[in-house]
Amino acid sequence: MKEIWRTPSLEGKWKDGKGHVVLSVVPYYQRVWVDMRMHNMEREGTSHTSRGFRLTIGQAENLLGQLAVAIDKAKEEEEKNKRNGDE
Repeated sequence: MKEIWRTPSLEGKWKDGKGHVVLSVVPYYQRVWVDMRMHNMEREGTSHTSRGFRLTIGQAENLLGQLAVAIDKAKEEEEKNKRNGDE
């Protein structure tokens, strides 16, 4: 496993340092996968959980454009919620 990126989770039971979201490149079943999953930080050391997913390289490439669209939509929704809350 080659870790690429790690950030503390801000969601529910994993916040407050209990879990990290980790992006890795993982060889598995004669393929190379892009793997993103939650790592439990409460156990001794760090241990990955079943909460996550693996993508082929092609799937990950297709995800890039869609991720940008999702981020833009989330920003628009957040801005809309802020404007509605200010009124």
